[in-house]
Amino acid sequence: MRVNETRKRNVEKTFERCIEAHVRDASVLDIGCVAHDSDKRHDEPWLHELVVRTADDAVGVDILEDELEALDDAGYDVAHGDAQALALEETFDVIVIGELIEHLVDFDGLLRSIDDHLAESGRLVITTPNATAVHWTALRLLDQEFVNTDHTCWFDATTLTQLLERYGFEPTEITYVGDCRLTLEDPLQAGGWLCERLLPDRVGKSTLAVVATRSGE
Repeated sequence: MRVNETRKRNVEKTFERCIEAHVRDASVLDIGCVAHDSDKRHDEPWLHELVVRTADDAVGVDILEDELEALDDAGYDVAHGDAQALALEETFDVIVIGELIEHLVDFDGLLRSIDDHLAESGRLVITTPNATAVHWTALRLLDQEFVNTDHTCWFDATTLTQLLERYGFEPTEITYVGDCRLTLEDPLQAGGWLCERLLPDRVGKSTLAVVATRSGE
């Protein structure tokens, strides 16, 4: 059964609330925890810190060994591994894949790794840039960088749902998250802020968040 896209404007207005609601008091595997650079831990919001402070137990995994060493020195529980071929020999209540899937090429390996490490009644939480957001179109029209050069693909709710269903996962919640701010110093941010409030979420907000479980659960 396909899930209807939901707005939840008064419940999950921010990225932080979206993540915290799904990892609270759970054992969590955060795949791609570094988020490019270990110095991101000093920024707000840093996804892995949100997970660590909200979950009952959290393990971070990434392929960037030097950055993992810095996180380990800072006291985080982290392990080296490729999201497309994980072998941690344990399972988790929740697996978080934040702003990572658009960097990958082996979705078969990724989804099989998820299946191997997700507890029987566990939840998968994926966030990724929302391909249908007008924010990205505006950047392109203004000749601004509108896509990270490390990205291999775009997803919207339909394509990500299709991928998950082919591997036995069923989306239970689709949410759009915006993080633009109203400021006179950055017209693009201000324009994004207006879009988030005036347009339907599927085109107004720049981040797509999908929660899924195994089909039939």
